[in-house]
Amino acid sequence: MKIIEIKAIPLRWESPRMGDALIDVKARQALLVRVVTDKGLEGIGEAFLYGCSLRAGKALLEDHLAPALIGEDPTRIEWIWQKLFWRTVAHGRRGLIMGLMSGVDIALWDILGKAAGMPVYKLLGGYADRVPSYASCGFYAPGKGLDGLRREVERNLQKGYRHVKIKAGRTPKMPGHPLRCMPCTEYGVSVEEDLERMAAARALVKEGRLLVDLNAAWSSGTIVHYGRDLARCGVDWLEEPTLFEDLEGCARLRRQLRGILVMGFETEQGVMNYGRLLEQGAVDILQPDIGWGGGITECRKIAALGAAQNKPVSMHSFGSAVHFAASLHLAASLPNTEIIESETNENGLRSELLARPLEADGEMSFFVPEGPGLGITLSEAALERMYTAL
Repeated sequence: MKIIEIKAIPLRWESPRMGDALIDVKARQALLVRVVTDKGLEGIGEAFLYGCSLRAGKALLEDHLAPALIGEDPTRIEWIWQKLFWRTVAHGRRGLIMGLMSGVDIALWDILGKAAGMPVYKLLGGYADRVPSYASCGFYAPGKGLDGLRREVERNLQKGYRHVKIKAGRTPKMPGHPLRCMPCTEYGVSVEEDLERMAAARALVKEGRLLVDLNAAWSSGTIVHYGRDLARCGVDWLEEPTLFEDLEGCARLRRQLRGILVMGFETEQGVMNYGRLLEQGAVDILQPDIGWGGGITECRKIAALGAAQNKPVSMHSFGSAVHFAASLHLAASLPNTEIIESETNENGLRSELLARPLEADGEMSFFVPEGPGLGITLSEAALERMYTAL
């Protein structure tokens, strides 16, 4: 079996306006990766590009990476990963190239599962058949306010979620805040209002964990300064509190934020870089992104590195349904999976893209698809509706 074609499928879905500590979102996008073989088998993956130009991602995938893979055996997944890594080592390693490699890698595992007639999670070891999740919500939006946040959290608890994550850190009046560098600086809040948001969410999340995501917008010194306030508001996990490059600062947070665990870093990539985070004591919970951090091949190594140091894994997933399905398969194969992110914002890329939606039990633990490969089928109508010609 040989690879004969690798194509990008750029998708876009107009969304209700929302934002985190740094960005303002008016549309969601996804760059799917389709790998075609001479035996008729096809694999689908997703490169999660954090808002990068779809045009740029498509061009790099099809013009730069794909030619190196035509004629390769798609089941030699580790070989293909290493080939792409070393052929781009001078200009890759981190960033867009690794994200595109991740999308290719997911598609190859989909092909391998289809060729073997097995779901990917069983190829990887099959630890569990479902994965606990938390509701990823609590974004900022113009006019939303505390009441809007409360209603959103309550809706997710009524669905069965026990654990909830909200956004924080959109505090533009804070000295040196990076929001001033972004295209949109609107609908920010004061630090005091942000703390009220956390306390309001905590008051509703009575039994589960409250996760707070700062999207690296605050400095480690600022977080230490407000450490007692974060504890008073009942924060359990603090996601991506500051830049992962600040290893010393992250380690300081772990020492001084008593009772609050540091989770990260979705924006980091590759097992060697996660190794540095662990060596410096910078993280409690590993949170790689399967469409950015190196695909299934590299993220399972990151998870194994964490298991060797008794660190749990919580897969980041803020992409399309393809991204979430791939994340489920990897998470279900790992003995140290703690929980997985389940986005509950209105997002057609998540809710409309599959012919058969992914299912969960009453406590919002998601069942892993049992079909061959990723076990999913894309809705052709949704693809046609969301496809973006570049």
